[in-house]
Amino acid sequence: MKIRTAALGLAIAALGTTSFAFDLSAVKTRVLNGLEGPAGAKNIRNVPIANAPLVDEGLTQIAGYNLRTRSWNISGDTGIVPIHSHADRPAIVFTLTGEIYEYRSDVADRLLHSAGGLSLEEGDVTHWWLNEGPEDVRLIAFDVFNAGSEAMEMAETPVQQAFDLPEQSGAVLELLGLVDIEAHYDGAQGEGLALSAYRAVIEPGGVLPSFVAAGEPLQVWVWQGAVSEHRSDADAPVTLMAEEGAHLGGGAQAYWENTGDVPATLFFGVVEPLTETEGVPQVGVQAHTD
Repeated sequence: MKIRTAALGLAIAALGTTSFAFDLSAVKTRVLNGLEGPAGAKNIRNVPIANAPLVDEGLTQIAGYNLRTRSWNISGDTGIVPIHSHADRPAIVFTLTGEIYEYRSDVADRLLHSAGGLSLEEGDVTHWWLNEGPEDVRLIAFDVFNAGSEAMEMAETPVQQAFDLPEQSGAVLELLGLVDIEAHYDGAQGEGLALSAYRAVIEPGGVLPSFVAAGEPLQVWVWQGAVSEHRSDADAPVTLMAEEGAHLGGGAQAYWENTGDVPATLFFGVVEPLTETEGVPQVGVQAHTD
């Protein structure tokens, strides 16, 4: 993968830690990996964007697992994402708006994520989320999860159209962060693979070509603005509006064109060779980084 980009100058709010404040005695709890947290969800909503088997891309080293994208809304006034483990589900979460606390098994204090904050959910980490503020919090999340044996059969590859990728123009792309999938599973599976999250801004009239090779599945989600998505596995382009997304796989190529009057902001989740990310700066800010 080659990233044709200039520095984005990502404006990221400061992240920090504070002492434990939420009264767990007010809710039903359970303990996972030494961390106590709420057992049930409260005032949250997640919207599935894309979900596809990785074996369809020939990634047999992670057969039975899917790449998934979801957007989340955690309501103000004690919206809660209940305690859960990521031992079998590496994930990357990006805070889009608001402020939210994360309680993690690998740090002593709860962590405050503001808009622009990144959470890498890797290894055997267990955590839960709490929105104590008055405003809703929006998150975009990418994960690799065990879909079971039904994901083992490879789907038929769509017919590809004659397709030329344009040059990138009026667009910038940056790597927010990644999880080493093989390390996450202690070498048991996912050899040489990374789950990566990217952000792109496409100016009006700008074009961003796909930046992955065949066998590197990509999922895209539009946060702001709108783009026209041109694909080698489709007869005609489609418009992706804000809050819409798509999966790109089966060796298909694509490019995204901003035909509107305002910049478009897109997020991408990718499973790719870890070697493709070597030397690429990761610009996301993690609250739990020492």
